[in-house]
Amino acid sequence: MLHRNVRRSRFATVFLSVGWGAFFGSMVLPAAVAQAAKPEDVFKGKIFITKDRLPDRFPSTGAFISAVQSRKIDKVWPVEEKGPDHGVWKLEYIAFFAQPLDDNEIQLKFFDITGGERKFVASDPQYTTGKNMRVFGSNIELAKPEFDVNKHYMMTMYSRGRAIATTTFWLRGKGANYSGKVEFSDEETRKK
Repeated sequence: MLHRNVRRSRFATVFLSVGWGAFFGSMVLPAAVAQAAKPEDVFKGKIFITKDRLPDRFPSTGAFISAVQSRKIDKVWPVEEKGPDHGVWKLEYIAFFAQPLDDNEIQLKFFDITGGERKFVASDPQYTTGKNMRVFGSNIELAKPEFDVNKHYMMTMYSRGRAIATTTFWLRGKGANYSGKVEFSDEETRKK
């Protein structure tokens, strides 16, 4: 089950309203980032799941890049878990696109990649505040039975059928408890 908290993309609003040229024109960046001054160039094609919601504003591009790198996670623990049949995970994420979007809708698809093959699990439309965005931040809740503990997932964003950003992550939790004790009936033990 997917639950989406649709909200205005904070990152697009902050950076598009200021204007990239004015915002990044006077910044001094570390040498590693100097070649691709914009975060969307540094992280193009990637989705980052973060520990918590990122701030709405950053003092510099370096601070934005550092915040994303320091808060990224690849293991998500449940916010709610009641036995083996109920679990809910909340993902805060930010996606960076190589090219500006040409649509207001992007499709978020999840695949189970635990066993090495890619099995489709679920999809959900996400809506942006406008076209030409290269950064999109939001959150989504994943729940059982579609999603399960200790599984490895791929999250991919599509625009007009084309993959534009991706990440992988693990959903963690308690899962089913097994005692390891096996009991045989009298009939089963006599057959041996």
